[in-house]
Parts: sequence; structure tokens; C-alpha cells
Amino acid sequence: MKNEFSFQWHITDFCNLRCAHCYQDRFDRERDLSIEDWSRIIHDIVSTLETRNYAGLNINITGGEPFISPLLHPILNILEHYDFVKEVNIITNGVNIAVHSKTLRNYKKIGHLKVSLEGGNEETNDGIRGKGNFQKVISNLERLKQEFFLMFTLTKLNFLELDDMFGLAQSLDAKGIILERFVPLGMGRNMISCVLDHSDWQDVLIKIADRAECNPEELIQYKAFSVEFKENRILGALCNLGDESMALMPDAEVYPCRRLPVVLGNLKNDPFSGILTRLKLFREQFRKESLAGLCGHCPEPLCIGCRALSYSLEKNLFAEDSQCFMRMC
Repeated sequence: MKNEFSFQWHITDFCNLRCAHCYQDRFDRERDLSIEDWSRIIHDIVSTLETRNYAGLNINITGGEPFISPLLHPILNILEHYDFVKEVNIITNGVNIAVHSKTLRNYKKIGHLKVSLEGGNEETNDGIRGKGNFQKVISNLERLKQEFFLMFTLTKLNFLELDDMFGLAQSLDAKGIILERFVPLGMGRNMISCVLDHSDWQDVLIKIADRAECNPEELIQYKAFSVEFKENRILGALCNLGDESMALMPDAEVYPCRRLPVVLGNLKNDPFSGILTRLKLFREQFRKESLAGLCGHCPEPLCIGCRALSYSLEKNLFAEDSQCFMRMC
């Protein structure tokens, strides 16, 4: 049996914030599909994965902002009826979660919420997410009954505040924190100077390695991290390109990764079986000998660098991952 398939599902572009680092450059409902379209697409995805002998399906629903989309609850209702769907998490900016708290308890598939902030303090966060955002979200989280993670996108504006981020999450009794790297897309292209360099990323990994009681070099292959407090566990995320993951956009376009806007098809018209094949072939092109610079000589067998970062910065899918600090080891 194959591993579980997972994907990040952007059900809408519509959002109530205009975060400076946002991957989007549109915030309307023009690309939203009908629930009838999504019902058919979900069935196609599930039936195809079952036929291909995958172990299950995990979904991260986001937007835009999912909690202001009329599609959210109808989609959750559909997913509840599929035994093959193992877990549904919701990525949110946290502004509207309080009014949905009781309703969410009706959905057995929901694992936890992932709430985005940009720093361990009001000044850093609101500089990216807008004045008053920090206090509003913190107030909501203090009253929230669901399990949640805090999510941080690391830039030059906040990567030195990791201790504050950990402290904030623990003070709110969060399940843990998720750390991801900033890739300049959409509105975020205006923040390209805030992308971490290899020295910055090394500093991040040194702090994480200290918590994990390992050497930073052991973490080079990972592109993001989840730190779970109660379990005292740190999980590193490898590049997820391939036929076990994708990003699904509001108009049903499929990207290999949300930060890698290369369209591999559209599930409104294309069968998911064909998309799966394209996802697999897309990953297979990134062999060591095809990658430039240090990536072509990397001793980590599972690491291909961050193709999304290379594409965003260099417009070249095969360029060196500029954040890798292998050159410094």
C-alpha cells in the first residue's frame, strides 16, 4: 500500500487581510467554483486514490481566508462522508475563528487549526498583517476550545524572534508551532529583500537543532518544521513534490506546491488520474545531475533543495537553493 496523499486546498482567494508577504495578488471570489463542482472533484480524487491503493487522504483547507467563505461548511460536510479522508486541518488568519468555534465541533474529520501569525509580539506581527491583528487573534485563541498550532513564515523581519514565538505559543497552550520559509510570490514580491539568506537559515536551524539535541547539519534537508510541545517532538518536512502531494487552487488548477505556481492541470476538466501522473513526472525531472551549483553535488539523497525558492528568485526550476548553508559546513 502507498503512503497517504495530502494536499493544501485553497477554496477561495477572498480574504479580509492584505498581509505584506502574501503569496496571492488577488483577493476576490471570481475564481470560486460551485459546491457541485467541488463535490464531483472530491469524488474523483478519493476514488482515484483508492483505486491506486493509497492509504488515505489528508487535507489542509485554506484560502484566502476559509472562515469567511460560504464554501467552507458545505465542503466540510462532504468530506465527513468519506472514510478514506483521514484528517482535515484548517489554515486560518484567526480573525474570525471565534464565531465558528462551536460549529467546528460537529465535524469529526477536523484535526486541528493552524493559525498564522508573523512574530511573537504585536509590533512585528502587525507590521506584516495590519494594525490590531495581533491582539484580535490572541483574544480569539484565548477563548478557543479546538486544538491549534501557531504558524510563522520566517523572513528577515522575524527570524531572530524564534524564542518569542515559542514562548507565545506555549503561553497560549498551543499544540505547537509550524515554521516555514518565505518565498516571494504575489504581494510578497515587494518583500523580496526579506528572504532569508543561507546564513539566516543556518541561524534558524541552529536554534531548532538545539531543541532537538542534534547537529544543524542533520536538518539541512528539511524545508519546514513542526514542533509539538506535549509530545516533545520536532518533525522536519522534506520537499513534498511528487505524487503524494499537491496544491489545489480556487479554480481547480493544480500546482505541485503552493509556492511553485506551475500549472499541471485543472480538475474541473482533467481527470485526477492524469494529474497524479504529471505530479510524479514533475518530481522525477529533478535528479542531482540536473540541478545547478551545490544542489547538484548535495550528499543528502532525499534533498533537491527548494525548487519553489529557486523558481521565485531565479526564474529557473533547476537553480541552486540559495538558502542552503552546506557551503558553510
